[in-house]
Amino acid sequence: MKVSISMKINYKIGIVDAGKTLLQYIEGYALGKSKIHHLFEEKRIKVNEKCEGRNYYLKENDIVQIDYRETRDFLPDKKKLDIVYEDDYLLIVNKPKNILVHPDDKSKSGTMCNIVSYYYQNKNLDLSIKYAHRLDIDTTGILIFAKDSLTLAKLDDMIKTHELARVYLCIVKGHFKEKTGTIDLPIGEDRHHQQRKRVSKTGKSAITQYAVLEEFEKYSLVKVKLKTGRTHQIRVHMAHIGHAIAGDKLYGGDEAKRPMLHSYEVTFFHPVTHLQIHLLKDMPFDMKEFIKKQAK
Repeated sequence: MKVSISMKINYKIGIVDAGKTLLQYIEGYALGKSKIHHLFEEKRIKVNEKCEGRNYYLKENDIVQIDYRETRDFLPDKKKLDIVYEDDYLLIVNKPKNILVHPDDKSKSGTMCNIVSYYYQNKNLDLSIKYAHRLDIDTTGILIFAKDSLTLAKLDDMIKTHELARVYLCIVKGHFKEKTGTIDLPIGEDRHHQQRKRVSKTGKSAITQYAVLEEFEKYSLVKVKLKTGRTHQIRVHMAHIGHAIAGDKLYGGDEAKRPMLHSYEVTFFHPVTHLQIHLLKDMPFDMKEFIKKQAK
């Protein structure tokens, strides 16, 4: 069921943004021109409780307030949320295994978006649910939600321009000849398997950096940094070079019950405060147990 939301988000101007015009400040969030035009035309942007023009020069400690009219259309699901970081603009959580980020039908529940919906409802927060990126159903770890459209737009832009750095840990088959390296191979559709992706000359650019952290008898623990964000990128690249992720049955992994892939670290400058955010979330129990068995 869709719930109409009217919310006002405040953005306090710091020294970094002081001196910019109001228009320049809003444009800095990489929001589309038409959306910016409507916000001004409908007088939904205020500074210190007053409607100001596009060319108003912002001062330090000014409060820019935007009136959002949106809908919360994910059903609430009463389950525990493991919060890694939260403020007025961001909600960053630890995603467990075997759960989707969002449902394929908004009449369904049981996903991270539904759990966040319940969390907002329980905290009396009139916010819509906005995920900044996705993780595969069995990938665990850090997942970022934005609390408003401006923050989401800026996060989207930061992901595209690689200003938001994402690091993963994975356990893969075999040992690497080169302990560090970059995989620069385009990824496209697999015509023979609807769920799979594959390295393809006609695919989209995909760049993955890796570093081996530890080696076991049959497996390696690898740290991976994404320079692009293609679907199944790490899984496809690792399988293509002969090091399928343990448990990744779709791409040739074995033994483990699910793909041993974890979103471990994010680093970025906060879209609003401009302070650096650096977050780590340790590997889940099943990955640690898998490593223990390999180390024996």
